Amino acid sequence: MANGSGVIGELERRIEHLLGLPNPLSFSSGTAGLHAAYLALDLPPGSEVIGPVNTFHASVSPALHCGLNVLLVDVQPDTGNLCPAALEAAITPLTRCVTVTHHLGHPAAMEEITRICRRRGLYLIEDISHAYLSTLNGQPVGTFGDICVGSMQDRKSWSAGEGGLFSSPHPQLRDRAVLAGHYRGRALALDNPELAAYGETGLGLKMRMHPLAAVVGLANAEGLPERLASRRALLERLGRRLVGLPGVRPPVVRPGASMGGWFSYRPQIQLDELRPGVTVDAYLARVQDAGVPAHYPSIGSLAQMPLFSEAVPLRAAARTWRPRRCGPFHGETSYSTGRISVSVAEGDTEETIDAYGDAFADVSRALADGPVAA
Repeated sequence: MANGSGVIGELERRIEHLLGLPNPLSFSSGTAGLHAAYLALDLPPGSEVIGPVNTFHASVSPALHCGLNVLLVDVQPDTGNLCPAALEAAITPLTRCVTVTHHLGHPAAMEEITRICRRRGLYLIEDISHAYLSTLNGQPVGTFGDICVGSMQDRKSWSAGEGGLFSSPHPQLRDRAVLAGHYRGRALALDNPELAAYGETGLGLKMRMHPLAAVVGLANAEGLPERLASRRALLERLGRRLVGLPGVRPPVVRPGASMGGWFSYRPQIQLDELRPGVTVDAYLARVQDAGVPAHYPSIGSLAQMPLFSEAVPLRAAARTWRPRRCGPFHGETSYSTGRISVSVAEGDTEETIDAYGDAFADVSRALADGPVAA
């Protein structure tokens, strides 16, 4: 298995076929794949990585262990994705890499971001953990940048129970990623003799996917496009039911963007369209009472987390990990305010979705027209 044969090789071939990613590598987690990605870039200590302020921390936090620093920048108020203008404004002479996530499955503004990175000589990493089979103007996410990484943790739309993937069109970056976590086996067979000389030990880390995880990943590959298409159709149906209701907006999908499967469906409550005194808490409680599996999103802004706002208690990182928050984050505030999440499970039907839509309609009209309950 260490040489990429057997079930590991089968899964990697399936990743290439389904996602259009060249020469993929499996990893023990998406976080491990990102760790390998930052090591593969071979950047000078203290180099900066720019990422969005509202991503999951592991999109950028492995940079800490690679002698790099992180700059958090604002996002677009409609999609929650990295804002190209904020990216451009944050670049310094130390910036070497940009990491984008395709937030909740919506493709980031990759054409603009790619142009900025090419013009400024920056590496571009795509985290597609939320966005399997999403496309932008027909091009699959993960194929715009220098490196693509994805999580296959059990909540992702393509799950291996726990696992991750890495891909790069650049052979040298892929070879370094092999050394980052795949010693022996395929590491001894690298084409680059300078790197192959380290194949016995790699870089001293082991990040390979467990074969049983690969079995799970292969099983969940079956019917993946159909499952995601079904989920997408249901959530688009819900979105149509929400259009025009007072006090709530469906998530934005920009022209040219195709949602792979909506990692999370998050409408936004608009209090200015409801009666004075109505709160998001009150709206959410009523929707829940009506049977909608709705809740607040579970992860907040990275800007509020100590890892990105305070000195970490590790002397090994003291000279390089000095995260900078490039605020103000007006886009993030606009995007996040009033967001709730609706859980749509496998097995839900059009009838289920219509019932959710009816519940939203009843609550919105009641809170727009009727008295506010104490």
